[in-house]
Amino acid sequence: MTEPPTLLLLTPSEDQVEAAAPLRAARPDAAIVPVCDLAALRAAVQARPGARLVSVCSPVIVPADVLAGLSGPAYNLHPGPPDYPGLFPAVFALYDGATSFGVTLHEMAPEVDSGAIVAANTVDIALDMGRLALEALSWRLALHLLEGMAPALTDLSRPLPVLDLSWSGPARRRADFEALCRLPADVDEAEFRRRLRAVGEGPHHALRLTAFGRWFRLEPEHPDAPVLKGGRTMDGCAPLR
Repeated sequence: MTEPPTLLLLTPSEDQVEAAAPLRAARPDAAIVPVCDLAALRAAVQARPGARLVSVCSPVIVPADVLAGLSGPAYNLHPGPPDYPGLFPAVFALYDGATSFGVTLHEMAPEVDSGAIVAANTVDIALDMGRLALEALSWRLALHLLEGMAPALTDLSRPLPVLDLSWSGPARRRADFEALCRLPADVDEAEFRRRLRAVGEGPHHALRLTAFGRWFRLEPEHPDAPVLKGGRTMDGCAPLR
């Protein structure tokens, strides 16, 4: 009889229950260790080097030394198809006018979004869909893909087979997102609306422009509305990815 697997589940604390459910359903005897930040991850890897690391929509970038401390490959499931690597994939897909979007499961590598791709799901983007709706859809897609891949993820006897898919396009960084938030002085209405659709409104960011030596920030249309993450009400949460 095989020994029950141990999984290190790296995901925000508010997402742990939903992310763990498909893994528990696939392997009820699995030991699932919740980790939410890099410090907790380092401690968990040191204590359980034989565990498999599974990251689900986590903002934590796992450094090379942590990956090296594991006995096998680690896996990352996050919003964004293979042609939108890096941070804020939903933002740049909307800004580019992409007609489809999805989620990707891949092996972790020291360089962000460069590991072998294991699975990917893609759906069409509605023309009226903004960032909030797309990130809510992304969370549902991630859970659906996790459910399908859970039997393989909880089988530590072998690595997951990889697909003949490659990453493409520039790997976006936070600086790229910040640049998109800075409106040019001569911005026209079409470009303003294009950026607003992509960037959205939130407690941690805003479109802004400079004039008379000062910065002006766009106020939310509904400043008293609850903060949402993935379509769920949150209290001051950070954006997906």
